[in-house]
Amino acid sequence: MRRIRCKWLVLLMTLCVLLPSVMTRIGRMNRQKDPLTKARCDLICVQVVPEDRSRCRSDCYTGVQKPGTCPAADSAGWAAACVAACDKDSQCDGTKRCCRHECGASCQEPSDLTTVPGLPGLPIMGEIQEKRRSAVLTWSDGVGDLARAVPGKVLYIVEEQHHLGPKYEEERLENWNFVLRSNKTRVSIRDLLKPGRWYRFRVAAVSAEGTRGYSAPSAPFTPRRPPRPPLQPRKLRVVPVDGDNQNGTMTIRLMWEEPRSDLPVLRYKVFWSRRLRGVQSQLDSVVVNHQTVAKTQTYYDIKDLEPNSMYFLQVQTISQYGLTKLRSEKAAIFFNTTNVNEHIAKKKKPHALKKKSNKKHKKIKGLKLNRIIWQSNHIMANLTWTPSRARENGTPRRYYVRWQKEACTNKEIKEPQQFTATTKNATIEIDDLEYNCSYRVSINKSPITKSQRKFDTELVFKVPDCKTFQRKVSGPNTVNCQS
Repeated sequence: MRRIRCKWLVLLMTLCVLLPSVMTRIGRMNRQKDPLTKARCDLICVQVVPEDRSRCRSDCYTGVQKPGTCPAADSAGWAAACVAACDKDSQCDGTKRCCRHECGASCQEPSDLTTVPGLPGLPIMGEIQEKRRSAVLTWSDGVGDLARAVPGKVLYIVEEQHHLGPKYEEERLENWNFVLRSNKTRVSIRDLLKPGRWYRFRVAAVSAEGTRGYSAPSAPFTPRRPPRPPLQPRKLRVVPVDGDNQNGTMTIRLMWEEPRSDLPVLRYKVFWSRRLRGVQSQLDSVVVNHQTVAKTQTYYDIKDLEPNSMYFLQVQTISQYGLTKLRSEKAAIFFNTTNVNEHIAKKKKPHALKKKSNKKHKKIKGLKLNRIIWQSNHIMANLTWTPSRARENGTPRRYYVRWQKEACTNKEIKEPQQFTATTKNATIEIDDLEYNCSYRVSINKSPITKSQRKFDTELVFKVPDCKTFQRKVSGPNTVNCQS
């Protein structure tokens, strides 16, 4: 009974040893060719005429014999397993050979690869130097006259592995990844290194005769520049979802796109609040709601919005570096729930096919700044324009308004926020304006898309400085330019 148990134990241990080799063979069927074998076959076929070069490479990939001697099959477990993990060297990764034993075959490292003559020597990595946005890698071509007396051309394969974090931790390093191939012993790597990551590099020298494998990894390296906070989400937009809930409220979907950043996104945070006019006709935000959204989701459905109301919507990107949370600026947009029901009904109602109209899309006329209003240190601008005719079905036409800050005196505007609103009236009040700043307003009859912006009617106006209002405003509510 003990003999049977021992036999099964030996068989199990052997399978554990051979399983990685079996999986290696299966995995190689579905991924790209090994860069070491590819470089060697390119050197073997470089002298072949161009018409036959593709065939030469194909034959080389499948029939190449790697240098070195397979280790002796002196373990009793080989015969017990009887596993055929490979048929030829091309099915084994790197420098491993398909080694046969009494009952089966597996991928094994050669026992004499370091002493096989005629192969390039193992490169020795030098110190990595950072220059501006690139890293300079250098290495030697081996040790001794034997390594430098390799006949023919030599190619070098560079690979990297890295992990994210402020401290270097070897156990967190990811798998090795191919970087580049070169015939020089000095290369400059651009646009690969990202802040906040630790890198290691290794190099293999390959000739037409084969390779001894990869060098020892370089010392850990991280770029000097620390990671910056993530950028705000891009292309913020609103899509009405349901405008006829049982309690009279409505639902909208706030959508955005993932921003580019030094660090991966940890999650998003969505904020929304209803804007109301206070006692002094100033726009106030009541309760600010917020919700965390998973990094894989770039939208959020906001429910129970009141009809005929203005809402202020914001989205923020959050990343993590070590134990520190890095937050972006908030991307913001206004949304008016007026006439959302009509918009949803039209989307659901089937329309009869109509021929495209040949009438030109006319711009809105008569856009002008009617007046700038100051009230309790709150500045608004009232704009008017010539009303357009109602639609053929009698419903009033809506106007799509877009505005943003253009420039301010003694103040730099890096990324101006753009606000949008929809109205049925031929007038609108733009609030939350600042002293000494100019604003660009665009109005269109159609939803604001890139294709329709050529029909925009635009107006640029400037808000005077604080002292101008101080001279004109009288009464108990005086203008305080020092606050």
